[in-house]
Amino acid sequence: MTESDTDTQIRRYWASRERLMPEELLQKLEERFPEFRDAVENSPVRAAEFLCHLDLEPVRSFLSGLYRRKPRYPAEAMLRSMFLMDLKRMKFRTELKRDLDSNPEEAKMLGFPVEEGRVVVTGDKNLWHFDKIRMGGKWDDLFRLLRDAVVKEAASVGLALGEKTLEDATPIEALDGDREAEYNGHYEVKGYKLDTVTTLEEAVPLNKRVTGINEDEAKNLQPQLSEMKEAGMQVKDHWFDGGYADYVNLAWMGVNGIEAHYHLHENWVRNEKGSVDNILKLYQQYWKDNGFKQRAGMGYILSFLLEKEHVEEVGAFFRNQAMDRYAADPVAFLKDYHKRSRQEGSHGYWKEHLDLERRLRTKGLKNVDRYLTRNLCAVLAIALCRLQHGVKENLTSVAYLT
Repeated sequence: MTESDTDTQIRRYWASRERLMPEELLQKLEERFPEFRDAVENSPVRAAEFLCHLDLEPVRSFLSGLYRRKPRYPAEAMLRSMFLMDLKRMKFRTELKRDLDSNPEEAKMLGFPVEEGRVVVTGDKNLWHFDKIRMGGKWDDLFRLLRDAVVKEAASVGLALGEKTLEDATPIEALDGDREAEYNGHYEVKGYKLDTVTTLEEAVPLNKRVTGINEDEAKNLQPQLSEMKEAGMQVKDHWFDGGYADYVNLAWMGVNGIEAHYHLHENWVRNEKGSVDNILKLYQQYWKDNGFKQRAGMGYILSFLLEKEHVEEVGAFFRNQAMDRYAADPVAFLKDYHKRSRQEGSHGYWKEHLDLERRLRTKGLKNVDRYLTRNLCAVLAIALCRLQHGVKENLTSVAYLT
């Protein structure tokens, strides 16, 4: 008998004593609901087994609010089933139904009830109703609840999520015949754009917007970072490509204390409207204003001028600073900027391992948004489950869930 086997027997003995449970019964329960183990390379884990260890307490109230009375099939089981569908890259709910029927022990792990010794699994129509009607537009609410739970759980194990973030948009090819989808010549596809904000190191999605493929992605930055701030996250550094780097965003980020890391376009030159001399001169013109301070610091002056809608001047001030940093050390500047490519990696990872585009079966911006948000909720659920069990690495990895 190995040391591990001995430890297992000792643990079972004391567990059976403390719970007043026969050891044989305890062993059977442990076989059905094994202890948590992470899904890593060379050690895959069934997705249902992994999900059975997800504590949904942070969203319990939300799930209870989906029903007027106690449902036959617990909301927790229905939600875990949706996550299972996405993690196992199933395209049809009938496929999910067959999988649950064929694997009753996994269905039990997800939380479906047992009646007369048989696991009772919901039908594919109920799964459709839960996804499209009962949840419907509430997937956004669930996304925020799960995200906040992830951030809180991470803080309890020493991880500060949200201080360093990445943002980028990726195209999502639409189905044929989708009348709302437009063609984009740059991407050479007809579809939509998924714009996400993720953590720099852990690739945890913290915010998302789904827009038309030809929409200006720069307009997503402020709403997403503002919502995160309202939720208690304070972004300190934000990486993005040149498509977001307009004066509006640079000015807003600068006065809000967010260090911007972005690509400098080749045709950019210093804008003297953002020079220190011009900023001070412009500020002096407001000497009669009630908000004017005789010895104000530069931070106050820039915030004041932005409130007066001097967007170009304030944005140019911060862009000029970035150009100065580049001139001082181009290699270091570009090395830092290229951290942004990690966001492209995240989008590619989700497309590959969740099979986002092949599995897309719906049309129209609203429906595509719901589908993508549901998949991102599955990613957050995996991250939350890992954190709840003390795992702090590879939080959003789904490659080894089977």
